[in-house]
Amino acid sequence: MKGIFKAFVLLISIQFIQSSVYSKSSSPIEIILSSDNSIYEQALYGIQSSLDTEFKISYYDIIISENSSIESYFQNLESSGVPLVIAIGPQAAKVAKDNLNKTPVIFSMISNPKSLGLNQKNFCGVGMDISISEFFLTLNQIDTRIRKVYAFYSSDEINYQAGEGNFRDIEYNLLYSAVHISEENFETGLNNLKTDADAFYMISDPIYNSSRFEFLSEFAKKNNIILMTTFPALVKAGATFAISPEYSKLGVETGNMANRVLSGKSNCSKERVLLPTQSAFYINEEYAKASGINIPDQILERAKQTKLFSAGITLLNENKLTSARTIFEAILKKDPNNTSAQTYLALTIEKITGTKTKELLKLANSLYANNQFLQAKNEYSKILQINPNNELAKFGLKETTIALSEQERLRGNAYEKSDKNFEAIKEYLSSLRTLPSNTKTQSELANLRKSESSKIESYLKQGINYYNERLYDNSIQMFENILLINPEEKSAKEYLRLSYKKKEAIEILKEKLRNKN
Repeated sequence: MKGIFKAFVLLISIQFIQSSVYSKSSSPIEIILSSDNSIYEQALYGIQSSLDTEFKISYYDIIISENSSIESYFQNLESSGVPLVIAIGPQAAKVAKDNLNKTPVIFSMISNPKSLGLNQKNFCGVGMDISISEFFLTLNQIDTRIRKVYAFYSSDEINYQAGEGNFRDIEYNLLYSAVHISEENFETGLNNLKTDADAFYMISDPIYNSSRFEFLSEFAKKNNIILMTTFPALVKAGATFAISPEYSKLGVETGNMANRVLSGKSNCSKERVLLPTQSAFYINEEYAKASGINIPDQILERAKQTKLFSAGITLLNENKLTSARTIFEAILKKDPNNTSAQTYLALTIEKITGTKTKELLKLANSLYANNQFLQAKNEYSKILQINPNNELAKFGLKETTIALSEQERLRGNAYEKSDKNFEAIKEYLSSLRTLPSNTKTQSELANLRKSESSKIESYLKQGINYYNERLYDNSIQMFENILLINPEEKSAKEYLRLSYKKKEAIEILKEKLRNKN
């Protein structure tokens, strides 16, 4: 099955190279996967969905089997002029970093990226470490009486990850202890915690194999200890809950970073390491109940939202776009700030509408850059009609509205300096219709109306003269100008009404005369 998936993604990558519309480089970038692990596949999907350039997919084991040496493979790759390499997983990231000196390498799906070394200027990426603070916060939400939390580690490389809790525990009214332990002392060490631990944090460490996990799972259940892990698959096997990154969202972040580097807007020295902005939450209610742990409704709802999101991703992968859209919209209705749901709703709508929203966004951004704010505003609005949750369009519309209001205000300034005060007032009013909160426009309009108000009597006299002389177009213009200065001027309102009535009567009479002839 895994071999079939490899063949499928390789075919997809070839098709993408042939049909890419948004390519910015003369040759495709290389995406290297450490293995066909399912979580890497999820990240790959996110990368594919966000990349704006051509790409080629390779697997580490295939590279090893088809090349005399890994060094020669990367030498040939760099000499070919490949613009960028994305490495998914630690194996791929390490060999790419060690063998590419000039080509930018963007890593993804890496725990503890510092262990790889981050000194190379061409090496950056997206880590997958979830802060222990999220676990501590969840413990508080489950039961405020929880006090003591333990973790075991055996490897010095895991020391940083294991020790993070020492700096975060007091903030959550907890006492955390990371215990260095050997394989031989694992069971003994656990038994020593039997009456002392309220929760156990299972970090990624070589000490854990299937038999030790089973022992830990049974131990925690028998002793009413909450078992926390970063591995969703272990929740079903026997753990209370897991918090992990949303893998496909990490892929999207990786693809976006690659786009920034390829476009020249950024580089690895600026990017460094991004951490997950959205986590996924999994819970085993049956295991929790057997452990004597009561799980509050808000925690269960959080897990439900993660399950719903996973269903949306599955539907999206199966190209069941309408159903996927419904799910992502349902998530956002309950959690409007869910960035993963926002991202995948946008992607789903993009697939439903072709590339329409992407093209509209590109056009809107171009119009904004050229100070064509009214047109840009219209394009951003069109995007939001298609996808009301598009954050880029929301931001663009907000910024464009501010810029358009300022543009209209400045036109008002120019008219005022040229003594075209009525035109100036019209622009100020337009500026306030665009953005009612524009305080500069409010002040300038008030000052201009104040300075013009002393002339209303003269303007009114002139307008009445036009009216008496049956120059109704002129009287209408004059009375409308007066109302620009003071919208509540009663005489101007009445004469304006009469002027329109007289003008209309004349038009009707002319029409009758034309018909008679």
